[in-house]
Amino acid sequence: MSVTLSHGIWGDWPSVRLATPSVALEVVAEVGARVVSLRDLARDREWLLQNTPPSEAEGMTWSSEDVVFGGRESFGWDECLPTVAPCPDPLDPGALPLRDHGDQWGRGAYLALDEEAGAVTHTWSVPRWPYRLSRRLSFADERTVLAEYELRSLGDRPQPLLWSQHPVFHLEPGCRIELPGVTEVMRTSQSGIDLPSRVGWPLTTPVGAGPLDLSRVHTGLGWSAKLYAEAPAPVGAVAPDGARLEIDWDRDFAPVLGIWLSYGGWPPGGPPCEQVALEPTTSTHDDLASAQADGQARLLEAGARLAWWARLRLS
Repeated sequence: MSVTLSHGIWGDWPSVRLATPSVALEVVAEVGARVVSLRDLARDREWLLQNTPPSEAEGMTWSSEDVVFGGRESFGWDECLPTVAPCPDPLDPGALPLRDHGDQWGRGAYLALDEEAGAVTHTWSVPRWPYRLSRRLSFADERTVLAEYELRSLGDRPQPLLWSQHPVFHLEPGCRIELPGVTEVMRTSQSGIDLPSRVGWPLTTPVGAGPLDLSRVHTGLGWSAKLYAEAPAPVGAVAPDGARLEIDWDRDFAPVLGIWLSYGGWPPGGPPCEQVALEPTTSTHDDLASAQADGQARLLEAGARLAWWARLRLS
């Protein structure tokens, strides 16, 4: 299998491109090691939601501790650790809340290239907690991106954590979301729609409305919802032309899938966003404090190492 690594520019920021003859991805180390493109070259199809690159001043704002992750920031593929939604700091209740959408997004990461293996590794050392996260991106085969994660403790006490992979997709109307083996999902948040806390999948009936097929991608409906499922098999999306995205991951580490559907109901007070995210995660909760209270937080022991993986296949 032939993999090429090349350097490019994304706005004002240097990027690295990994490509096989069939699939290419582009990642930007200085903006949180964000994957800004995942393109099926054979079909000329971009799977990740696109947006304009931040300016240098905007990039500095994105790296701050009190930044809010909103519609402007929601595109491409980030990592969320040790929380998604802000919450009290379990290691220091008197400190500021944990950062919205975690420590990594928008913050520069150390870049290491392996030309021989056709791989790129980004490593984050965060200012708040003593841990180091690394993500190695390579190709398992010509059409499958492999993400391998390593989390190392740099401290002398255990650290609870919630991890969520955070790829935001642009799926046009006519696309379908496939969750094999899933018949029910849990709803944790919503706007512009009234769903029960337990929701049938794919068909449900919102309060005061008619039947709704959640697996069918919509647009312009004015609602958003965050859902969670225990997904026993790889999940994905299928486009009207038959193009397919499939996601598989290490369920021993992250047994849950988060499903973010925004059809114009988010963010509050901002331009409405049309986007879908399928997010392998460690918990059915949006924030670490809730996961910890429910016994769903993962624990990084002092001096220990955790490792896990995820694969995204285009066909």
